Amino acid sequence: MARYVRSRISVLVTPRDPNPYQELLYQGVREAGVRVRYADGPTRSHTINVFAAPLLLVWYRIRGFRILHIHWFFQFSLPWAGEKPWARQLMEWWFRSYLFIGKLIGYDVVWTAHDLVPHDPVFNDDTRVQDLLIASSRAIVALSNASAEELRAQGASNVYVIPFGSYVEPYEVTEGRDEARAALGYDSLDFLVVFTGRVERYKGVDLLLEATGRLPPTSKTKVIVAGPCTDVAYQSEVERLVEQTDGRAVLNLRWVTDSELGRYLRASDFAAYPFRSITNSSSIVLAESFGSPVVIPDAPMLRDVPADTAIRYIPANETETDSLLAALNRAEDLSQAEYDAMSLAASTWAHSNDWSSVARQMTDVYKAVLGISN
Repeated sequence: MARYVRSRISVLVTPRDPNPYQELLYQGVREAGVRVRYADGPTRSHTINVFAAPLLLVWYRIRGFRILHIHWFFQFSLPWAGEKPWARQLMEWWFRSYLFIGKLIGYDVVWTAHDLVPHDPVFNDDTRVQDLLIASSRAIVALSNASAEELRAQGASNVYVIPFGSYVEPYEVTEGRDEARAALGYDSLDFLVVFTGRVERYKGVDLLLEATGRLPPTSKTKVIVAGPCTDVAYQSEVERLVEQTDGRAVLNLRWVTDSELGRYLRASDFAAYPFRSITNSSSIVLAESFGSPVVIPDAPMLRDVPADTAIRYIPANETETDSLLAALNRAEDLSQAEYDAMSLAASTWAHSNDWSSVARQMTDVYKAVLGISN
């Protein structure tokens, strides 16, 4: 049977993303005998690669690939065209053609719904493209029960829930908590809150910094924001806000290495992710993998995060920070026993699903799509 599976399951993946998720997943999938390739373009030009994408579908289909696994849509954007409606309409048409060609030549489509719709619009009507992908997919992978329920409410069938595994492995850290804090310029008296990941408006970094600037003078909370920001206007906004925190917050708005990221999370007391909108968040799993509880909004898509690992707040709208400020104060005011219980619960939950299990579940999805019995 192993040889049969090895010869029959070949998966073409698009797009490739630097987030560790894909390689943590596909390492185990490959070990199960599945052939996996990324649909990387043949040139260094993003635009040429976008328009060459259907040719790659044909090339890999000739080579025996049968599953097209779509993770995100961002590869179908034209950055040089900005937000011009004609470019988004062109890319919407091109994605429809791409999907049509793929199905026409025999691919079975699998979609992992990292985002139900892109946070930054890619097409003129992202919801219409989402509906098309739901209708076209032989299987849809949801990363939480909450997102699975939303997908089913929108008419999706064949939805499989495969949560994240632990994210500690790519971020090996040998130093202890005190050593990590000292290396960053903090001591045991500081209450350190971190935000890690791409700095984008929908993630609410501006809200975190505004709330930080309103902390009482007696607060021991310090905040680190670490991650790249490609939006020049938003970068200017967060830089302005950090100046109003009276030295409580620092920014590192560049790509953060794995060792740096591990140090931030090892040193932290809490992580804060004040999302304005969200479908799934690997950042939360990553933080909790290090034993850091989280401050998050009470959003439907985050209901899978256990209550004993998070301090939730209910924002009145997308700009007010009263409830976020109260949540930060609650986090700092925890007793040592309360904090230790939350930290242990966070680590336990984040490690409850390992990547070998994730890979096995994904391989089973591929088998189901192709009609291969175990």
